[in-house]
Amino acid sequence: MLLQPSLVLADNAPCAPGVPSVWAPSAKDFLGTSASDTSKVYFTGAEGVLTEVFYPTVDNAQNVDLQFLVTDANKTWGDEERQQKHDIVQVNKRSMVWQTTSTDKDGRWKITKKFFSDPTSPTVIQRVTFETLEPGKTVKDYNVYVLNNPSINNTGSGSASTQCNSPASTGGDNSRTLSSGSRTFLVASEPNSTSSALTTSLPWKNVDGSVMVSNGFVGKSDGFTDLLSSKDQTMNWHYEGAFGGNVAQMGWLDFGNTTASSISFDVVLGFGKNESEAMDVANGTLNSDLVALEGTYTKEWEAYTKGLKDQGGLADDQYYLAAMTLKSIQDKTNGAMVAGPATPWGETNGDGNQGGYHLVWPRDLFKFASSLIAAGDTTSANKAVNYLFNVQMQSNGRFPQNSYVDGRIYWNGTQMDQTAMPIILAWKLDRTDLWPRIKLAAEYLAKNGPYTDQERWEEMAGYSPSTIAAEISGLVCAADLAKKSNDPDAASFYLKKADEWRNNVANWTFTNTGFHGNGKYYIRITANQDPNDDVELEFKNGTGKNGERYIIDGGFLELVRLGAMSPSDWTILETIPEYDAILKQTISVNGNKSADAWFRYNYDGYGEHNDGRNFDGTGRGRLWPIFTAERGIYEVAKSGKGAVGDSYLKALKAFSSEAGFIPEQVWNKSTSLTGWETTTPADSIPGTATRSIRPLSWAMGEYINLIEAMHNNESDAPKVVCDRYACNQPQTDVTFNVNATTNPGENIYLVGNNPLLSNWEASSGIKLSPTAYPTRSVKVSLPASTSFEYKFVKRDANGKTIWETGDNHSFQTPANGSITRDDTF
Repeated sequence: MLLQPSLVLADNAPCAPGVPSVWAPSAKDFLGTSASDTSKVYFTGAEGVLTEVFYPTVDNAQNVDLQFLVTDANKTWGDEERQQKHDIVQVNKRSMVWQTTSTDKDGRWKITKKFFSDPTSPTVIQRVTFETLEPGKTVKDYNVYVLNNPSINNTGSGSASTQCNSPASTGGDNSRTLSSGSRTFLVASEPNSTSSALTTSLPWKNVDGSVMVSNGFVGKSDGFTDLLSSKDQTMNWHYEGAFGGNVAQMGWLDFGNTTASSISFDVVLGFGKNESEAMDVANGTLNSDLVALEGTYTKEWEAYTKGLKDQGGLADDQYYLAAMTLKSIQDKTNGAMVAGPATPWGETNGDGNQGGYHLVWPRDLFKFASSLIAAGDTTSANKAVNYLFNVQMQSNGRFPQNSYVDGRIYWNGTQMDQTAMPIILAWKLDRTDLWPRIKLAAEYLAKNGPYTDQERWEEMAGYSPSTIAAEISGLVCAADLAKKSNDPDAASFYLKKADEWRNNVANWTFTNTGFHGNGKYYIRITANQDPNDDVELEFKNGTGKNGERYIIDGGFLELVRLGAMSPSDWTILETIPEYDAILKQTISVNGNKSADAWFRYNYDGYGEHNDGRNFDGTGRGRLWPIFTAERGIYEVAKSGKGAVGDSYLKALKAFSSEAGFIPEQVWNKSTSLTGWETTTPADSIPGTATRSIRPLSWAMGEYINLIEAMHNNESDAPKVVCDRYACNQPQTDVTFNVNATTNPGENIYLVGNNPLLSNWEASSGIKLSPTAYPTRSVKVSLPASTSFEYKFVKRDANGKTIWETGDNHSFQTPANGSITRDDTF
């Protein structure tokens, strides 16, 4: 079908389903929802325009973007709003009301919009002012159009692309023009499912008796193609409906006979279970007092922020924004919290990626629910715990890799830290009422760890320091809840396992024969509890094969963060130099000349390609601001002085958007990471957000956690774990040497009268290295100025145990320095 450049009046738009649907840019400039639970609509914005809107749950996208198109009345030029210069302002620093200003790069017009949602209905409100910038011009000298791209229920494209003269498409979204309550709506829907309705306070333009609205298929018969791609800047097409594809809606605003240089109006996007309900709620909002609605919306957020901790005066505007952001990504139906309100690299991801980051990862939820606890919002955190154990957890105690808000599994990988972390969160809130459910998780953890099918980067199987740190902490927290729930046998079992894994995590994941630095450091992951054999592993995201000793990441710091080790443990101190030398960069950005940031690991492929193309399964990983916060918290824990976190806090601010949103990744300075060339394109500024996602909920939470650590002069390690493993006590290093002959298959273990030495449990003892056989050795960090008793035991592969005879060995650690103990078995 040839579409002629004259007014087309037709029932159905041709060329279904249009071009494939893609998501909006994931580097968001604003987001929001009402602070109350009544209105279940969540909005986002990027490049000055409304982007994904979620309804009725925070994981279900119903819209891609909504913007304005502008032409002159003589139709000699045409502009797309999102391509222009835009500024973003948070109207009230204690509320999620946003104002954007889009200014034509040629200085001809300006559009100012205020965004918020109706606290009582599922509608998003835009209060708009269109203003002329050309001297002597009035608004009648311009034509302004609303262009909207729905994407109902996380999809939009429909069937494969067809020719314009082919039969109608199947699947996808439907869009049509309907009237209700004296208004004309552009309504999108899927059969017997969610619907959206778009309308304005101004009438639509009427030409020759026809209301100038149209429904079409993106890239083929939509308003943008009609108005701008055809280059005649004229609305020629007028389709009553578009069915089964990637639909778009356009309406021409009628400015009437005004001769003013500006005009204000409102645009409302409403949602419902069907078309009628969507139109009704949109009409209801537009007929309301919008000033009063904004006031109610603002007061609700102000009341929420007043209930948060001010962290001894350290809480700043970005702290409150972080807390409001985390509350905004919590679902109002069941307390689930999503990793981010977008799809990474949305511009090149479509229906094949329906989940994006608006899914629930137990690990991420633990991170930012813990942040809300730190901020003083235990109500939201308790809702999150209820969700984890009553909705997401499976019947055997296992947690899936991630899920939709309703608990349906999206990816079904097994990540053992994601079974451990919900237990820790429940402990933080003293949720003994959930003990039967928590016990299921603890049993699964104790019986299936410390090995994990995937570590925290969701890519590798084996023994990971970060995963084992969570497992240890989870079991100790479970033991404490078991004691409180009168289940002492379970408590004893969990503590034995926790001690065993804690006392051998270095044996399993700390290499003494590495390629980097002095060869002594924690590796990212090991296949078989031997960090020195250099098994070659297939690393993901196009990285290829590498020996396990060659890949390093910051996961070892979780051993400190989760209370399993002191920040001064010798293995931690030995790893810091290699970690910094390989993965750290100091960036000059946004006025901060020394903002430190770290890569995830060398040979990371999760990020944009060196030529700037979006991640497509391969690429180059960039710098992650969450590591800046993690390091700041570590340094506070190590020094006991909150002030040392200040430089890390300033770095996080430098990596943030102007409004204060922290991205998942920022651009790095071009470098070679142990031969892994990671180049930043010339048009990208190191330290600024990449196109992965902004804000990352995890990163926003870490901003809160760092401020809390600075206020408390200590880390946020669970106290019950920290107390058991003396994570906050000064340390000394003790080397144990024992001369012992053994039979094949036998090993020597160190046991003693402290959890750090196994609490006299042979199964929890520390394995000694036979490198200098018959002398076996192990070096451990122990609390300074403390008395200990210990012995050695022989154990074979079947668990047969032979204890050293005679009296217990005893000694006292010095106040500082290191000592050596030499014995014979």
